Amino acid sequence: MKNEKGLSLIEVLVTIAILTLATTIIYSVLFGFNRNYQQLSEKNNLDQAANIMLASIKQHHLNNAEYILSYDKVHKRLSIGQSGSTQPLNEQGISVEIKAGNNNPIPFEGEKVIPSHAPLIIDLKLINKQGQSYEIETIIKRY
Repeated sequence: MKNEKGLSLIEVLVTIAILTLATTIIYSVLFGFNRNYQQLSEKNNLDQAANIMLASIKQHHLNNAEYILSYDKVHKRLSIGQSGSTQPLNEQGISVEIKAGNNNPIPFEGEKVIPSHAPLIIDLKLINKQGQSYEIETIIKRY
């Protein structure tokens, strides 16, 4: 009987192939988790941005007899204010599409005076740079 010490070339190559396969599987799983985390994080950011916008509109609706919503359709920017729409509502990197009205929400462009004595129906669609969108429709009214 021969006394065999060490590993043969075949055994080393099989071991390297198995380790390479296991490493590839582990990294693909980790990259998939990271991609899903980023997508969920971006979706959550859109949700938070929509809630902040709606809270600001609601605050103006409850505290003022009338206010101005201004929508720049080219840049997809929404602003709100009293005598002039000076406060931007959407942050950089998020574009907005809006429909608003007292009975039937319709798309609008430019400035629109919103009386706060009647309920306001708002349909917002936010889109980020990655192309993800978040849409919400709500009614804002005084009690």
